[in-house]
Amino acid sequence: MKELFFSNVPASIAVIGLVGYFFGMAIVFIISPVKNAESFSVKPVDNAGKTEIRVYYGGISFALGAFLLYLTLALGTPYHSMVGGMIFATTVFTTRTIFLFVDKGWKCPYTKLAIPAEGLFVIALWTCFFISKHLYG
Repeated sequence: MKELFFSNVPASIAVIGLVGYFFGMAIVFIISPVKNAESFSVKPVDNAGKTEIRVYYGGISFALGAFLLYLTLALGTPYHSMVGGMIFATTVFTTRTIFLFVDKGWKCPYTKLAIPAEGLFVIALWTCFFISKHLYG
């Protein structure tokens, strides 16, 4: 495991951050779906909606984290997992930014947290990507 981490340190750091983020999101939404979804301005209309929050915010977050971890272990390098996570995070951030203006959601409390947090996360991932390319070619 130590060799895997040191095979590409920037990519390893990115993957640890991505997997931690996705597993954390999974736990939070599976354990307390309504409370956490409401902080994202999402509210279920019935119990099936509560299940959907668990499935899509919790289950898919867990699956994505597990896939990135699997990919790292199966390929013996964190590089491809970092790139996949970077593409995912960049797409989410870009889509959120575009529709923030379309839907006029810039005054919502969640948006005021999400934009800077996701922006910094995307910058950190791209930084890891460029450092990785420079140091490990």
